[in-house]
Amino acid sequence: MDIKELVLKLHEINAVKLGQFKLKSGIMSPIYIDLRVTVSSPPLLAAIGDMMYRKVYADADVKASSDKPTIVCGVPYTALPIATGMSIAHNVPMVVRRKEAKAYGTKQLIEGHFKEGDNVLVVEDLVTSGASVLETVRDLKSVGLRTTDVVVLLDRQQGARQALAANGLRLHSIFTMEQLISTLVEAGKLDGETLKLVSAFLEANRSVQVPVAPKLVHKSFGERVTLATNPAAVKLFKLMESKKTNLAVAVDLVNKSEILALAEAIGSEICCLKTHVDIVQDFDQDFITQLQSIAAKHNFIIFEDRKFADIGNTVKYQYENGVYNISKWADAVTVHGVAGPAIIDGFRDGLKQKGAGLLILAQMSSKGSLCVGEYTNQMIEMGKQNADAVLGFICQEKLEAMGDNFVLMTPGIQFNSKGDNMGQQYNTPDYVIKEKGTDVIIVGRGIYQSNDPKSEAIKYRQQSWSAYESRL
Repeated sequence: MDIKELVLKLHEINAVKLGQFKLKSGIMSPIYIDLRVTVSSPPLLAAIGDMMYRKVYADADVKASSDKPTIVCGVPYTALPIATGMSIAHNVPMVVRRKEAKAYGTKQLIEGHFKEGDNVLVVEDLVTSGASVLETVRDLKSVGLRTTDVVVLLDRQQGARQALAANGLRLHSIFTMEQLISTLVEAGKLDGETLKLVSAFLEANRSVQVPVAPKLVHKSFGERVTLATNPAAVKLFKLMESKKTNLAVAVDLVNKSEILALAEAIGSEICCLKTHVDIVQDFDQDFITQLQSIAAKHNFIIFEDRKFADIGNTVKYQYENGVYNISKWADAVTVHGVAGPAIIDGFRDGLKQKGAGLLILAQMSSKGSLCVGEYTNQMIEMGKQNADAVLGFICQEKLEAMGDNFVLMTPGIQFNSKGDNMGQQYNTPDYVIKEKGTDVIIVGRGIYQSNDPKSEAIKYRQQSWSAYESRL
């Protein structure tokens, strides 16, 4: 099928519409290409996918490259059938990008099998400004995938090619808007006043800027000291600003000697050490005394990830009494808000004595987590109503309602952003600090299972602090 035959077939199935249409870029257009209708014409859809595939892999630059795309991904939603047909016809693996992560199941934004560094061909039906393509490229990048090439059926010639090139992307198109119009004119499908209107529109809109979201203004940790009302939050903001680290390390080890040795080795690099004392097999008060000494020596806080979740009276005893006496040594503890705001009252006396703070679990990094949607919103509101007791939130992103007086900590961080076989999902330091706007990365196995934990801690500290500085 050649371009002329394709254009006339699209016109025949009413994929080419004339009138007044608002495009995603925000501009009004007298001509609209609706490729969604191609799903009702399987032979045409298959031909489109085949043409787009061959357009890319016949390109001289792609043929000469040793870094060809090995996976396809359709921009949701119109391009998904095209990418699927391309994948099946040419036996090319495919991944699916969701417009938003599910609040259930795997909760993944990118579905499919892939490995970090894979090159993904982004498939789109048409481009105007290139905004939709760049959104997809961003989300692919967030899970460690790369993109060098983009293929579309129609280039509307309104700035997308230049915008994509500025982001290091090659654009391949089957035909341009000029070719579409000339074909319709030659076939007598477009003439008179309508032709003048379309031609005038194209001439006046040769360059459509990619819509840019308002830039989020990030305050420095030093500036946020004056906003915090919880003593532990004030302490942590000051510590991070002076020590120049926003790295927390989760120490999920079961022997106190191993924990103490690791704390001594990495203490100079961290702002916070996250413990689980209930898994320490040889726990005693001497362990706490030594850990506090190391924390004072290296200037970091101790954060017990206890995840309290009972009624206020019960958590008061769990926090202030028992074998662990957590209130006597932990600068911060985690809390589930399932019991409602009254749970915070159970901590108030102990928090005041230590100058400690609560970290409310607003979101979690495990697959299938129920900490989503309205639950998350309620946790944020609970924190805002109890800002004197709440240090901050455990979360996957900064939400608009989260004020700058709170410290935002994100677990599930590794340089390798793939998950494990027990439901943990990982993000990279750059992604959560710069893209998602959180403050502190929590790294566990990526450091304590390393052959050289100190060196790994230095790498994570440098990357997370650099990401923080770059967003200011």
